[in-house]
Order: sequence, then C-alpha cells, then structure tokens
Amino acid sequence: MKALDKNEYTEYDVCRVFNEIILSHLDGYSGKKKQQLKSFLEDLQKGGYISGMIGEFVYHIDCRAFYIRHLEDLEGIKNVLEEAFGEPVANRYKLPHYTFLCWLCFEEYCYTIYRNYFE
Repeated sequence: MKALDKNEYTEYDVCRVFNEIILSHLDGYSGKKKQQLKSFLEDLQKGGYISGMIGEFVYHIDCRAFYIRHLEDLEGIKNVLEEAFGEPVANRYKLPHYTFLCWLCFEEYCYTIYRNYFE
C-alpha cells in the first residue's frame, strides 16, 4: 500500500512490523483500502493506544517482548522525536518504559502516515 511508504521512519526495520499490524486491522473498516486506512488512523488518533484498539500491545508482557526485539529502532524513533521537540518525551501515564515506547513509536508512525498521505 503506497501510503505506508510515505513516512520518514521507513529507515527503521520496525516499520515493516508496524505496517503488518496496520494492515491486519483494516478489515474491520468499510470502504476501499485507502478509506479503511484513513478510518483506522483517525480512530487511533482519537483513542490512542490507551484505548486498547491494538491488541498486539495491550499487555505489558507483549510490549516487553516487542521492545526487546526492536529496542534500537524504538529508541531511535524516540530520539528523533525528542530532537524535534527539543525536550524529552513525557511518559505521562507512568507506563513501563517498554510499553510507553511501543505506544509512542507506533502512534507517531501512524500519525506521520496520516499527515503525509491524507492531509
């Protein structure tokens, strides 16, 4: 899907996994693939990970395993964000670091797709 290629984070291998997660959730939305993707991304922007809409990262144990597999990429994406903001990204829900980074990086990745492809 062309929209998934429009992202400044594609240099990170974890983005291929993020794309697989996104694509696995589109069937729950109506319309053609482009509309399904837009609806999915809008739902994620409204509810965020905290809503539990991404089953792959509901449990801390799953986030921990994912973080260990993709540690360098997730920390890299966080560092890019902190450089852009000029300050550390706050873990306002006081989540375990690995859960926080899974949520943060996936949401940022999805937001970037939306911004680059639908805005």
